[in-house]
Amino acid sequence: MINGIAYDVLAFLIVISIIVLIHEFGHFIVAKKMGVKVEKFSLGFGPKIFGKKIGETEYVVSALPLGGYVKLLGEDPSEELPEEDKKRSYSNLPPYKKFLIIFFGPFFNFVLAAIIFTIIFMAGRPVLKPVIGGVMKNHPAAIAGLKKGDIIAKINGIKVNSWSGLAHYIEKFGKHSLKLTIKENNKYKTLRIKPELISGINVYGQKIKRYIVGITPSSNAVFYKYGSLWNSFYSAVKEIWFIIYITVVSLFYLIIGKLPASDLGGPIMIAQLSGRAASLGISDFFYFVAFISVNIGLVNLFPIPALDGGHLLFSVIEMVKRSPLSVKFQETAAKIGFALLIMLLLFVSYNDIIRALKT
Repeated sequence: MINGIAYDVLAFLIVISIIVLIHEFGHFIVAKKMGVKVEKFSLGFGPKIFGKKIGETEYVVSALPLGGYVKLLGEDPSEELPEEDKKRSYSNLPPYKKFLIIFFGPFFNFVLAAIIFTIIFMAGRPVLKPVIGGVMKNHPAAIAGLKKGDIIAKINGIKVNSWSGLAHYIEKFGKHSLKLTIKENNKYKTLRIKPELISGINVYGQKIKRYIVGITPSSNAVFYKYGSLWNSFYSAVKEIWFIIYITVVSLFYLIIGKLPASDLGGPIMIAQLSGRAASLGISDFFYFVAFISVNIGLVNLFPIPALDGGHLLFSVIEMVKRSPLSVKFQETAAKIGFALLIMLLLFVSYNDIIRALKT
């Protein structure tokens, strides 16, 4: 039990460290390009464990490894600066430069995910072949005479290369009878089958209707699909977009009450999933790193004070009104945003604990 918890914690710290390092590097590198003095680059929060000053920046590892930050000169709007330092301060920048410095933190999270996904897709993904592993009794496939070991080569004349492709075409053409080309003992035969419409549950836990024929895949019929650099990058972008889509839709359903708030997870759940992903192998582990990186990048873009998105919103307002926001307004907004984040962290941590106790 203790070893399992330690394994999850270690995997979690690796995941968070990679993601935070890349995120903060996005802020760091653009701030440097803009001529802003970066006073500190910290991995973690709280008391310093160790650090080293290189040039004008102190690089630090801190005691609480649940994030990190880059401290820019003049980042605190109430900070009084000597006249000679004002030229290199964040607060003295025009709004569009502030926007770029803040934006590139979340953007680098998406870049990290794109790189990881591209490498994974180039290295090869296990794909199930369209080979029948089981036939459900009293369903269309059994009635039509399909058997275990049959290979579905075509649907309505369209070549089928994978089980996911097979499922896609069954759903796409399910309203009508399907013309299946079956490969059996190196011989081909054609038959007609009418899919059955059943009730099911989607990824959001909602009831849906979908078409099935009553077959399950063969777990032994697997091939590895390798992609070129360009095709793998294109697949990586699609994967990122899909993660963004399901995250936004899930949050929307949470807000309108179609999903229970108890589904929200926090650091404990992420630690458990980190350990599980690590136990499955390096490819699954880094897929999980990319998945969490997309989510952190996306959430950071939400226009909430104390998140990057709040600062982006402030920069846009400054660009529109062509004057800086008052120090008092920024400080008050930051306090409210920070309080909201603390309450959210406490809530999701409570969910994690209750979920862990139930399991």
